[in-house]
Formats: sequence, structure tokens, C-alpha cells
Amino acid sequence: MLFSALPEESFAHLLNPVDNFTLEPGGILYEEGSKGEVVHSIRRGLVKLTHRKPDGDQRIVRLLGQGAVVGLELLDAGVAHQHTAIAVQPIDVCAIPVTTLRDLEAHHPELCDRVRQQLQYHVDRADHWIKSLNTGISRDRIAQLLLLLADLAPDRNGDIELLPRDDMAAVVGMTPETTSRIIADFRRRGLLAKIASGTYRIEKQRLQTLCGGKAAPA
Repeated sequence: MLFSALPEESFAHLLNPVDNFTLEPGGILYEEGSKGEVVHSIRRGLVKLTHRKPDGDQRIVRLLGQGAVVGLELLDAGVAHQHTAIAVQPIDVCAIPVTTLRDLEAHHPELCDRVRQQLQYHVDRADHWIKSLNTGISRDRIAQLLLLLADLAPDRNGDIELLPRDDMAAVVGMTPETTSRIIADFRRRGLLAKIASGTYRIEKQRLQTLCGGKAAPA
């Protein structure tokens, strides 16, 4: 995804040092504070970024899906990872060496625009978390989270896989018990329906109406 704007003849030079691999849920891409040498481009699945608070608790600060790149802070020399990146669903990712990115910037300056777009993407997502997922009444925050999941990681039918209740609670800043009650209420009201084991269908328009018409940013 990061290299989609590059000319085709670049790929022979590009793809050799790029590693493609998968991780199961709970797999860790990198730890907060580590000095990595690669950035990760998400091809499929969902990744959560967590931050350890001074009291030792971990807070989920971001969810990222297909097309996102994580670890771009490493492009600043000497900067360590600012979060821990953990697979929430089975993920398919590319590990791109920082040295490859710097080499491509020298040969293809247009790549700088792609990197800037990714950085802006992260900023926009962070704004959404602050404004929509951590403020307002509990019901609206859960509705926003469901819309965000449908935006980030839908299956081919547009259905979603719910996060574990503890993760959902950590995302929106409430207890797992409150989260479970709201999810159960949404199912009773037909806003959320179980399609298969672990797969749910949401009523997007009704959830957006519930939230006052606000949807997760693209």
C-alpha cells in the first residue's frame, strides 16, 4: 500500500528486502521503547497500539487496519517506538526496512508524499479517538467503536469481528461490564446481529443516527 504510487520498474529493486509474514491475535509486532529497524505495512487484519501509563496499566490508544503503516516514528534517527503494536485479528503485514525507505526517498521523492499522507492519517485517527471514543455517553462511544471497526476491518460482506470485551472497554474508557451491557442492548434492538461465530453485522445508518450522524473518519 505504501508503494502503490511507485513506477512498476521500481519493484525489482524494492521487494527483495521487504519481508511479508502473518501473526495470530495477540502476536506482538514491536514493544514500546524498542529501537526497531523496520516499519510495518498492514495488508489485512487489525492492529492495536497500546501505551503503558505511569501506574503500569496499558491503554489502547489507536486501532489500525488495512493500508495503515505503523512505526513511522523510526524515520526520525534515534527515535524509539512510541507504542506497543499487537495483532487483534490474524494479520498479514509487510516489514519494510527503514534503510529501504530512505533509499527510496532518494530515488523516488514522491514517496515522501506517501509518508506524509500516512502521518496525517495517524493524526486524523488520534483526533477521532479523542473527540468521539473518549467523550460522550457510554452508548455513543460503543456505537462509534462499532462504526470504526466497520471502517477499518470489514470482511467481504461488510461484517465485523468484535474485539474482546476487555479491549473494547479499554478503547472507550469504561468497564467491561458496562461494555457487555451495551452490546447486549444493541443486539436486542437489532443494531448488532450475530452472523456466525465471532462475526457480526451492524446497522450503520441507525448507529450513525444514534451518534448524531457522526461517523469514523476515512
